[in-house]
Amino acid sequence: MPLPGYGPPPVFPPPGLPAAAGKRRRTPSPGWASATATIAGTALVLLSFGCFTWLVMLTYAAWRRSWRLALVGVGYLVALVVEVAMLDLENPDAEVPGTVAVIFLGLVVVTWLVGAAHVVLLSRGVWAALTGGQGSVKFRAEEERRVRREHARYLLYHYPAARNDLRIGRPDLPRTFDDGGLIDVNAVPEQVLAGLPGLTADECRQIAVDRWLRGPYASLEELAGRCLLPPTATDRLRELLFFLPATRPALAPERMPPAGS
Repeated sequence: MPLPGYGPPPVFPPPGLPAAAGKRRRTPSPGWASATATIAGTALVLLSFGCFTWLVMLTYAAWRRSWRLALVGVGYLVALVVEVAMLDLENPDAEVPGTVAVIFLGLVVVTWLVGAAHVVLLSRGVWAALTGGQGSVKFRAEEERRVRREHARYLLYHYPAARNDLRIGRPDLPRTFDDGGLIDVNAVPEQVLAGLPGLTADECRQIAVDRWLRGPYASLEELAGRCLLPPTATDRLRELLFFLPATRPALAPERMPPAGS
């Protein structure tokens, strides 16, 4: 029987079973291969003063099977052909018009310096680091936290005692288990609720006051309805909050009822 606020436990495919039948995902190139290709391609572009930028792009296009990169390679080749056509090899001492010189230098900059920068950006690692996408340090850290949250939710579903033994969802308590940032919204104190991400200070205070007045929450939808939270605020909380019945705190010795009462 699932716990309140939970759906069925996550189902993981057996090892070796593809995620979708009939679809094959290309295996990413090893990091050393990508780095070697980036260094070699950039060096070729710089040492050739942009004359072989088109060749590097077409090689990448064939490697990644990308028609867009193929078009880019053709564009660099056309720019090189225009550069050569603008050179008056028969009269090297002839005066070059200013407009022609500017266009020629612009094409050289594009095929040489811009082309070298383009090759560097084709590295998936460099692009991920600049954009924060898949492969970046930030992305990997968040993915690891997501996996830890799924593992913690799995433990809560199959071993309810883990809630207290591992102190899952209780960042206010000392613990050694990393739950990926989960928050037991019905058990944490107000100072933890005050730091919920994606909410304003007033919204966090509203959650704490409403919980104290009307009791624990059963789901994120109930929390959003009772506290009038917008969907943009609850989307981020869906990954972090879980909703179990509130545990009654133990009475302090001075507040315990006398024996026999």
